[in-house]
Amino acid sequence: MTGSTERLYQTLERLRGELSQLSHQFEDTYREYITALANAVRHQLILATYHLCTQGYPEAFLALSFSQRQGLQLRVRQLAKQAEPMMLQGLYRATVEVLQEARAVTESSQATSEPATDSPDDDEESEESEELGPLSRSDQAALEAFAEEFELPDDLFARVGISGVTSDTEDGDEVPFLETESPDAKAQDLIDLEDMDSLPSLSDYDPMTPELIASWQRTVEENIARVLSQLSQRVNRLLQSRTILPATVPPKLVQAATQVDAMADGASNVPNLLKLLVETEAGDESRSQVAQLLAVRLRLADIEFADPTLKTWRDRLRKLSSQLVSLGRTYQDKQRQRAVIEAESAWRSSWFEEED
Repeated sequence: MTGSTERLYQTLERLRGELSQLSHQFEDTYREYITALANAVRHQLILATYHLCTQGYPEAFLALSFSQRQGLQLRVRQLAKQAEPMMLQGLYRATVEVLQEARAVTESSQATSEPATDSPDDDEESEESEELGPLSRSDQAALEAFAEEFELPDDLFARVGISGVTSDTEDGDEVPFLETESPDAKAQDLIDLEDMDSLPSLSDYDPMTPELIASWQRTVEENIARVLSQLSQRVNRLLQSRTILPATVPPKLVQAATQVDAMADGASNVPNLLKLLVETEAGDESRSQVAQLLAVRLRLADIEFADPTLKTWRDRLRKLSSQLVSLGRTYQDKQRQRAVIEAESAWRSSWFEEED
């Protein structure tokens, strides 16, 4: 091994160490960010519900009895308290997902010399089984803005299997207010947040790569956006079940109100509230009329804008992302150099001169 080649391998080893350290910083920062975000979500979800009940639909709220109002407020508080465990579940599930994918890629690359035995149908089933859960249009728009904000190259966190807008419950169903995952999640998939020693970590994978960290970060952001959408849908279903939101509006339309693109928002002076104009039937005359619908829709931009602490954490995440991009480019360049050197060596080892 020449001196330059040895230095190249030493540089790659050093870069892997820096990537491992950066992954720890990402995990610690996101945990702190989620704690701060959950506190802000609790406050702003209750505030948005307060404005909707007192400013948007005061007559409907006054029609409730005293005990009914207390019951509604209790349910909203219970729901708001689930923000942190739901987001932490998303954080650690993101870790599990990207580690599984990384190991699957490693195993696949190690088996490239073996003959393929899977049929095309098997491949399709395998791809389908790895799909992520449904994302709303607003979630996808938020993720696109996230990618642009951090200026992350597409090849660093290419994801597959993100499906479109779907409904996770039947019309009128009220989701239990103490669940910590999406309705279709299996109980055994939940991670024990109390058992600190068993929590998954990016450090469980070696060697660390910039692709792994960026894929993990993207998945964490997806899950945060999904939690905000789920919380919005659940509080809107609660409000409609308590006759605060108009009963004439189909429940699925209330759910869709939390999934429209940001550019489609009506003018609402209150953060995390969405104003829509809805066309409804006008009784026996079978004529349509336009009614205004207010609904809760938690938006990360609104939440972060109202909380200076969150802006500080977001700035730290942005700084870490910039470090990842810079370190990733250097790492990929050195990996390319290593591949060239090994390819040249492999060529020489298999080359022989033909005898005349």
